[in-house]
Amino acid sequence: MKERRSWLLIPSPLLGPASWHPVADVLTQRGWCTAVADAEMTTTADIDHLTPWVNDLLTMNVPDDGAFTTVVAHSAACPRTPYAVEELIGKGWAVDSMILVDGRFPDGISFTESSARFGQTLDGMVRPDDYLPPWPRWWGSLVNGLVVDPIARDLVFNEARPVPRSWFDQAVPVPDLADRVAAGFLSFGPGYAESCEAARKAGWTTHQLGGDHLHQVVAPDTVAATLVDMVATMTGDAAV
Repeated sequence: MKERRSWLLIPSPLLGPASWHPVADVLTQRGWCTAVADAEMTTTADIDHLTPWVNDLLTMNVPDDGAFTTVVAHSAACPRTPYAVEELIGKGWAVDSMILVDGRFPDGISFTESSARFGQTLDGMVRPDDYLPPWPRWWGSLVNGLVVDPIARDLVFNEARPVPRSWFDQAVPVPDLADRVAAGFLSFGPGYAESCEAARKAGWTTHQLGGDHLHQVVAPDTVAATLVDMVATMTGDAAV
């Protein structure tokens, strides 16, 4: 029965819930309890950028129908998600599966430690107040091609806010969830092929779809169906 499963969709902290709303609408229409997280971006005054983000997730209500929960995270949320899942389980969520979508594979190190070149790129964009501009402005007009429909694009891009440069320097612990949570990785196009391969080598269920980095906005029916199929494979849950 579909009511046995709920979905928690976590957007990139660099964007907002509008980036998952199309997929959430599809899953809801198909009969599942679905929630989209809406965590606030931290400020330059915060030394710890991880804890406030996780605490925002923990304020969400635990599904009260005994459902298993699948946590799905996109882009910059991916390296943080295993840690968040462990915290959600500690609060009483029955998380049995997580899927990371088109983001960096969790490795316990910071974004900038993972790629010195990426850190240099960020340093070239940082403002005098130590913030980076909203993510869509990093790429100029090139980013418009990710979501061709101007209404959908505005809904997603208008939620982006300035980001503390220090946000990218914080490492995130990676708990061992292997015996408790089935894991999957979904990539859009070749951009995160290395992460997808790392997930495969770690024994995760992996799948690749064509499309760009915001494919969940462009093709929500396809992405939702893929997530459902992956969870069925990962958990062996015929109810999905």
